[in-house]
Amino acid sequence: MGGATVWVFDERRRVRDDVAARLVALPFVGRVEAVGDAASLLARLATRQPDVLMVGTQRATDNGLAVATQVLRTHPALSVVVLGAPDDAETVRAAVATGARGYLRWDASPVEMGLGISRAGLRVEPGRGPHAGPLSSVGASSAPAWSGSSALVSSGPTVRAAVRVDVPAVSLSVREMQVLTGMSQGKSNAQIGRELYLSEDTIKTHARRLFRKLGAKDRAEAVATGFRRGMMS
Repeated sequence: MGGATVWVFDERRRVRDDVAARLVALPFVGRVEAVGDAASLLARLATRQPDVLMVGTQRATDNGLAVATQVLRTHPALSVVVLGAPDDAETVRAAVATGARGYLRWDASPVEMGLGISRAGLRVEPGRGPHAGPLSSVGASSAPAWSGSSALVSSGPTVRAAVRVDVPAVSLSVREMQVLTGMSQGKSNAQIGRELYLSEDTIKTHARRLFRKLGAKDRAEAVATGFRRGMMS
């Protein structure tokens, strides 16, 4: 069967079903399985593994991160992507520390999820990846529906593990590093501006520049990339 196998772990059924519905809309995802119990997840991993495991987190509890940590301790080569709030810098930092390959917002679109999965260590056949075709085609009505009652299987190109390569070095200015550090501490643009004696508009300009340099769409991705590259500790 072609296509990547993606598992979604979250204790909240509504959340995992919603994420699974977005994943199955991707042309290079062949199978999606949702798991809501940590013991069941670990038991499955003992016999077979997905191409990517997505683990949901919550601000009020560290269960998701605890599961991700346990999984990566047992299966360090597994590609794990953590899902969480866009402004939860502590979770981003913890996710990177556990060895997760990426961090995505809960409200990420199917296209954004596809990019996140591909960056987690998958290589799609040329011309068939997340960028293939117009963006409006992602999630079109031709995609199979997700009922939440069983694994989803959809047609798609073959996806296989990618050889990891060194990422190009990124050079941020002193100001951009100060802004990124403030973001990692969960501070707003206004708070960062007050600390640096700069206007909020100036902070936004620095933020846009560092997003572009890091290839990040938002704060969460920028902070995760910064930690992953060792730019912050």
